[in-house]
Amino acid sequence: MSRKLKRSNLFSKDLNSLLYSYGDSAQPNQQTTHCLDELVSAYLVDICTTALKTAQNSQRNKVKLDDFKFALKNDPIKLARAEELISTNKLITEAKKQFSETDNQSLKRFRTNNDNEEEVDEENENESDDDKTTTTLKPTKQSNKNKKQKS
Repeated sequence: MSRKLKRSNLFSKDLNSLLYSYGDSAQPNQQTTHCLDELVSAYLVDICTTALKTAQNSQRNKVKLDDFKFALKNDPIKLARAEELISTNKLITEAKKQFSETDNQSLKRFRTNNDNEEEVDEENENESDDDKTTTTLKPTKQSNKNKKQKS
């Protein structure tokens, strides 16, 4: 099978939950959990080793997702599940990217609007009192119509 792992009980919490969901007690026997933990760890090491060998046969130092697919080619159920997880992961990352891009754009718009308002406020503070009194507002057409209707 595979070589011994230095760490043990890597998946004990997950395995306890899994055993409970399949009808075991809330606190399963530690020997059962330890045995399943060793089996799961050995299986994962074997799959990773097979994927590494596939990558090395292709004269690559890095393992790609296709190498894991190739390692799972003899088990169609696991291969289908792996492909489903990969496609779901791609959808999630694309959605996160779009969400962050729209957030950045809205933040930029918000920041520029606030900057413009601050600049206008600063300009108004810099104007002298004489300038404020000399400016007059021209009546608009709507205000003239309102005056005619009231009289």
